[in-house]
This record gives sequence, structure tokens and C-alpha cells, in this order.
Amino acid sequence: MKFIGTLEVRVEDEGKYRILLKPLAFISVNIGDVISVPEGYRTDYASVPRILWSILPPTGRYTKAAVIHDYLYEYGECTREEADFVFLEAMEDLGVSYLVRHSMWLGVRVGGWVGWNKYRKV
Repeated sequence: MKFIGTLEVRVEDEGKYRILLKPLAFISVNIGDVISVPEGYRTDYASVPRILWSILPPTGRYTKAAVIHDYLYEYGECTREEADFVFLEAMEDLGVSYLVRHSMWLGVRVGGWVGWNKYRKV
């Protein structure tokens, strides 16, 4: 597991979103594939409830993992559980502490269904 590329973005919508200026990829052992997020993809980084921002802000050591996770939720050809495990795997690769990465992973397991379902409405 490892990231390929650096995270280069421009800010949009008064700081709410970031647009990738270069592709970002992650080689996942969990799903046995390379996840490639294309240039131009729009992300809000980690979708942490505002009340928790003092302890888990939307950006941090886990930011690149959040971009991969956002992309998998929106376009990934995998299950939600697989996307969440890729998020955990990517955070580990980035050196995010055990407590932080497992707290964030638990957060997406509990509340991620909202975002997941948003992209799967017919």
C-alpha cells in the first residue's frame, strides 16, 4: 500500500471544496487495485461534523486518505465497507496514529451511509 503523487489543489467555494490539480493514486492491498483520483476531482477532505473540528479537523495527516475515500464513495466500484477499509489502510500508510485513524474509521462506519447513499440514489 502506498500513495502515488502529491496532493495539489486549488480552493473553491470560499474554502469549502478543493479541486485536484494533479491526479492522486493509492495502491490498495485491501481491494487489490490502484485507486486513481483524476485531476479536476472535487473534494471537501474529511467530512467531520463541525462540533468535532477542535479534535479532528477536516484536514490533517489523513487528508490524502480522505480524498481517496471521497472518490470511492462517489465513483468507486466497491462496497462501502471496502471503501472504509481503504480509508483505514491509507491513513496507516500516511502515519496517522492508531487512535486517530480508528476513530475516523469508526466515524465513517457509523455515519458514512449518508454520503454513500447520496451517490447511489436512482
